[in-house]
Amino acid sequence: MSIVEPGARRRPGTVTAAGYLMILAAILLVGIAVVVFATAGPVVDAARKAYTAPPPKPDQVATGVQLVFTIVAVLFLLAAAGELLLGIFDLRGSKAARIISWVFTGLVVLCFGCLGVLSIGNRNPTSISSTPNQDGVDPVKFGNAVADAFPSWSGPAFGSLLALTELMLIVSIILLALPASNAYFRGLRGTGEPELGYPTVPGYPPVPGYPPPQYPAGPPPTGPPPPTGPPPRPPSADDTP
Repeated sequence: MSIVEPGARRRPGTVTAAGYLMILAAILLVGIAVVVFATAGPVVDAARKAYTAPPPKPDQVATGVQLVFTIVAVLFLLAAAGELLLGIFDLRGSKAARIISWVFTGLVVLCFGCLGVLSIGNRNPTSISSTPNQDGVDPVKFGNAVADAFPSWSGPAFGSLLALTELMLIVSIILLALPASNAYFRGLRGTGEPELGYPTVPGYPPVPGYPPPQYPAGPPPTGPPPPTGPPPRPPSADDTP
């Protein structure tokens, strides 16, 4: 029997679509991180100017805003790396990658979906109290200044990329869970193909000038050997003395 390579398995269309959707979602997650980094600059500057407390408070507030943007962007990059690796291993038929994809991708969809909802809700500063804080800064004016500092393109770009990413990841989870994907992740068993085995070794040819070896066909028969001559003739009357 010949050796069957793992790559000889037929990959169903559901697994192919799920793997490439995860890879495409990873690219979109990188795009979201770029949008976050590009938005941070003007927002940090606006936060520094709008926080009208004595120094070094404005710089501290600006540093805090910059840190928030950096953490969010890094989270998107880490999620992109995870989805990229899982998509590649899912395409190769890794059973462990399939299980991790359900857990990791589900958490990504949940966490970033909540983050998107929070980012939309924070754009409405009217719910903030106008009472000045301990540094004498009006929170409403500060919130309005920070909200106005967001570029006009950042909101639509962030929302569109995040919505597409969420949709792709949800579809990939469903595709990996379909029955059509099960056989591919079970390995060679259940695919109808022979399993991995060792090839048979042919016998050695006989040496010229020597007869081939003879092997006994089986164990020798037991019991007395059969007579080789004719059966004995019974005695007649002429033979009596």
